Amino acid sequence: MIRTLPGRGKRAGGRAAIRGRFIAFGVFGAFLLGACSEAGAGAEPKETVTVTATATATVTAEPERISSQKGEALEAAREAAEEAGYEVTAHNANKGDAEPSGKWKVCFEEIGYGTVDYGAVREGALCPKKDGGPLAWPRIPDVTGKVYAKAVKALAKVGVDEDDIDVESAYKDVSISAADVEEDPEGYKVCFQSPSAGKDAKPDTEAKLTLVEGGSCPSGKGTYKDKKNDPDYTPPPPPAASGSTGGSGSSGGSGGSGGSGGTAQWNGQWNGQCELTSPAGNCYQAGQFCANKHLGMQTHNSAGRIIYCKQRADGQRWNYS
Repeated sequence: MIRTLPGRGKRAGGRAAIRGRFIAFGVFGAFLLGACSEAGAGAEPKETVTVTATATATVTAEPERISSQKGEALEAAREAAEEAGYEVTAHNANKGDAEPSGKWKVCFEEIGYGTVDYGAVREGALCPKKDGGPLAWPRIPDVTGKVYAKAVKALAKVGVDEDDIDVESAYKDVSISAADVEEDPEGYKVCFQSPSAGKDAKPDTEAKLTLVEGGSCPSGKGTYKDKKNDPDYTPPPPPAASGSTGGSGSSGGSGGSGGSGGTAQWNGQWNGQCELTSPAGNCYQAGQFCANKHLGMQTHNSAGRIIYCKQRADGQRWNYS
């Protein structure tokens, strides 16, 4: 009879149970390893998915390159820039708050990416040395001594239009018309001008050129080419009658008995005073212009002859008959 020590059987049974568990666990582990091995060796790889985030962006096209618009009218510069894709702004390039208009001239430009800013001055004005400088205008040139054609070109360079140029004669007794000058612009010379040289040539400046046809200029405006046409002209005194100091057959004293009517008037019939005189106090002479108030009247000239104020084809003049 085998005696079993207390607790031994229980211990032995426990060990058996533990061994059984290890065996079972080992079998299960082997199964797992085999499964993993089979999966790794025979299974096809799974598909890899890559996710890419996308966003919508607005892309602005680069504007075309634009040439310089300096010297151009602001309106034309603006149209050219806008057609090329630029956003346009403009400002007054002179001192002051005046807003630029389309006819102003571009003096400065600042071109950015898709933007351009123009600095402009009034039509006809000069560009300042720097943006924001004082307003300045071209100066009227000196055109005296030039022929009409060259004078017009010189004035046009500072903005004076030929339609704004008037002409007049340098002589009061010579007429000159615009049609005459246009027919022969090289044949007339400028003697005097208005405005004078150095004045501002602002827009719409009107000029007047005083001309002569060929020849030389008078010393001043308002003179007469033929001095005898001047109402204030005083002719030289008539020469002394020959033999006034006595001659053969003369009884002395009076200068002879046989004189002309003029001499008779001079000697006694005329008192030496002219009934009508010019504003300068001179006697009128035949051939001179006579005033409206004298039309139909008569007076003596400085020689004692009677002259009459009459209307003729060449105007009102003093005549002998």
